[in-house]
Amino acid sequence: MGKLISVISRTLKIGGGSAAPGLYALKVEPNLVQKLSQKIPKNVVITGTNGKTTTARILAHLAQAAGLKTIRNQTGSNLERGVASALLASANPLTAYDLGIWELDEFAFNNVTLKIKPDMVVFLNVFRDQLDRYGEVNTVVTRWQETIKKLPKKTIILVNGDDVNTLKLKQSQQAKILTFGVENYKITGESLETESTPKKLDYEAKNVKLDGLNGSSFSLILNLKSLIINLPIPGIYHIYDAVAALTAFSHINTLTHQLTDTLANFQPAFGRVEKLPFGYIFLIKNPAGATQVLETITPQIKPGDRFLIALNDNLADGTDVSWIWDAEFEKLQVTPQVVCSGSRAADLAVRLKYAGFEANQIKVQPNIEKALKEARAGLKGSLFILPTYTVLLTLQSILTRLGVKSHYWQSD
Repeated sequence: MGKLISVISRTLKIGGGSAAPGLYALKVEPNLVQKLSQKIPKNVVITGTNGKTTTARILAHLAQAAGLKTIRNQTGSNLERGVASALLASANPLTAYDLGIWELDEFAFNNVTLKIKPDMVVFLNVFRDQLDRYGEVNTVVTRWQETIKKLPKKTIILVNGDDVNTLKLKQSQQAKILTFGVENYKITGESLETESTPKKLDYEAKNVKLDGLNGSSFSLILNLKSLIINLPIPGIYHIYDAVAALTAFSHINTLTHQLTDTLANFQPAFGRVEKLPFGYIFLIKNPAGATQVLETITPQIKPGDRFLIALNDNLADGTDVSWIWDAEFEKLQVTPQVVCSGSRAADLAVRLKYAGFEANQIKVQPNIEKALKEARAGLKGSLFILPTYTVLLTLQSILTRLGVKSHYWQSD
């Protein structure tokens, strides 16, 4: 039944079959995820507020370059229904998988991980995100600590040692907890800050060099070998994702050092530093993530560039949009014009006014298709599109219809 729903969904182009098949199949067989995931020799679970999809994608890229047959919830549907849908779509008695890579949202992690019984869990970070669903950061971390205690002793726990909140997980009585991070950085509250105090981490990116929107490079020691990593996606936050993925892979395959050059061809998932013929798309969904995106792209703004920022308040976005007041939109004052869109476009416009924008710099157009058309009209530079999650999905359909790109479930 799950496979049939998936076929219908894609054939009629009403979705990518990333959630509905699993949703209905789980009603018939609640233990579906547990039964199918146990047929995979190794499983890795990735969770955190930001970076799950990029980290999972880098890990899958490395695994596939090594010749491993991988399965994952590649469209970013990170609740149990998404995992179930991915397992259903690939379930075939004639196909054997080597590695399962599962990204799980902060809350779903506590239930689904115990069903998967993974060989490794990666904790990327934890920021305030969708308070209406998750609660405060301390609540999220406490639940994670309780879940860790229930995992098999074989499970390796990899935590971001620069994040003061995820570092608390190291206090759990688990057989093997390892830390990763980036030299001279720390994460406190909603911000990523420089830190000159030496710290001892198991895996640490050093000699970091940023190259604008082109990407970055850094060195990393894995399996006693010093590697130079050239990452074709920008921002310090993506270096964290890459270090987490590389470290996780080094515990799966000792030939990591032979595969790092393949990252030069790495392509991010839709909406995550996605390059378009006329600009870029950067997904934003919480104050920490939005601020990191703004810090990355603001220095690259040139005369003639524009911004299209779109804010929805659907369940998948978080119905509480007060987070926009904690995101540092003040960094965008160098931008001559911004189009605000989405169901909460007016709220976004007010936020930008308080960030220092003049009224004649802001256009309000709730309809995302019309907003995209207005933002591109007479565009002389690049258009930087910053949508929340459900706007991103709508935008995906629009760009597909315009022939700019393919469906997101066809882009992996």
